[in-house]
Amino acid sequence: MSLETLYLFSQIGAAIVIIATLFAILFQGWQSNKIARADLTLDSWVQTGQMQYAFVDSPEKVEFLHRALFRDAPLTDAEETRFAFICQSSVGLHYAAFNLRVRGLIEESAYQRIALITRWYFSSPRVRVWWRKARARGYSPDFAAYIDTFVAEAERPRETPANEDRTI
Repeated sequence: MSLETLYLFSQIGAAIVIIATLFAILFQGWQSNKIARADLTLDSWVQTGQMQYAFVDSPEKVEFLHRALFRDAPLTDAEETRFAFICQSSVGLHYAAFNLRVRGLIEESAYQRIALITRWYFSSPRVRVWWRKARARGYSPDFAAYIDTFVAEAERPRETPANEDRTI
């Protein structure tokens, strides 16, 4: 066996090692992406739960939220501000989850649960009024169009009784 033949075999061996290394790096990146997706899903879900609980963690907060969402009585200026922050926080969190979903970084089932909560908020006429004012301020056209489907769904005439269940 000549030196030239040994050199060629070493080059083939080196190429095989390089290809195997590239596959290992690709696999490691794929695994890291799965871990990041799981972490982001959990984090989104925990943040959603904590935020929602903070809105109703006292009888006064529950009363306010129910009155703001499902009663026609006017709100004071301070209550209007509070209500706007609740809407902004809820829709903002959904917007973050929407962007994670676009990038494939949140589990679909967790995203759909967040969407269900947002859809529930939009069953309130007052939230829909807030959205009409807020939709042009900082939301992507795709997200605004998606939320608009919740508005259209909520405004569609239904055959359900007036005392329908308003739980999520």
